[in-house]
Amino acid sequence: MASLVNKKGTYYAVFSISRKKRWVKIGNIPNKEARQILKKLELEFIKGRLNLLEVTPPLLYEYLQTYLDYAVTNKASRTIKREHAVIKALKSFFGNTELKKIDSLSIERYKAKRIADGLKASSINREIEVLSYMLSKALEWKYIVDKPKIKKLKVPKLPPKYLTVDEIQWLIQCSSNWLKPIIILLRNTGMRIGELLNLKFSYIDMTNKAITVRSTKTNNYRLIPMNKELYKLLGLLHAHYINPCTQEVTPRTSSQMVYLICYPDGRRIKSIRTSFNKACKKAGVRATPHTLRHTFASHLIMNGADLVTVKELLGHTQISTTMIYTHLTEDHLARGVEKLKW
Repeated sequence: MASLVNKKGTYYAVFSISRKKRWVKIGNIPNKEARQILKKLELEFIKGRLNLLEVTPPLLYEYLQTYLDYAVTNKASRTIKREHAVIKALKSFFGNTELKKIDSLSIERYKAKRIADGLKASSINREIEVLSYMLSKALEWKYIVDKPKIKKLKVPKLPPKYLTVDEIQWLIQCSSNWLKPIIILLRNTGMRIGELLNLKFSYIDMTNKAITVRSTKTNNYRLIPMNKELYKLLGLLHAHYINPCTQEVTPRTSSQMVYLICYPDGRRIKSIRTSFNKACKKAGVRATPHTLRHTFASHLIMNGADLVTVKELLGHTQISTTMIYTHLTEDHLARGVEKLKW
């Protein structure tokens, strides 16, 4: 009536009903015990207590909605927005198919389709990471009994781009009065742009010369000490407000004392992209706000900071993430050895 199947050390009772298989998980137990449970399940099925006839295969759209409900509760809004875009691409390719039909072969076809669409390998890999996580959750929630193997595309590893001292100084000179302090803040803290735009005055401790940064990516906190340039700048920004539209400098009002970077009415500014791109074009520099994070880390390394210190300042959860700057450490050490007189 039912067969016993072992997948990766876990036993399942597989019932064939109307030419469709219904899987019932038994567990990671010895074969003898699994067979005993199988007989009990067969007896329960005969008595109509398993309700296998009412089971319908979970469809992709239904599962994706369940996953999004989970994401809204457990993930950052920025992550949810990115996953919405991935879900749109998944729906377009797979349609409302049964979830179990998304196997290794169909995923390979999805990758081929995205390559044909003109996406970079790194972008496709980010989509694949989201899909892999979704399927892991589907396995955990018992929507599927097995997760297909997923291989990422090979991406050449390139060192992170950073700006030289001259490039960043020229970029500041080509920036508007409003953007200048933002670039100075980023080059002295290594904050992600979202972390800076969420920075409140209550997170800035001028007495102890430290900034508490709330990570928009990991939802953790870290402390960044102020150097002299940063301390002086934050003192000026505490007293003065620069209007992003008119560039006018005025004393800060009470409504402008919540967010460091804000609109005249105190609302949080969501992006600096337009102003930043305009400054880059004027300066002839190719960069994004995230390049300043790499610039902060790279210049720390080149000035003798160790990887663990850089990891803590950047708020990386794993040292492996910080290892992308290893080549700078090696270059720095090589230059040091060359200074030996002999």
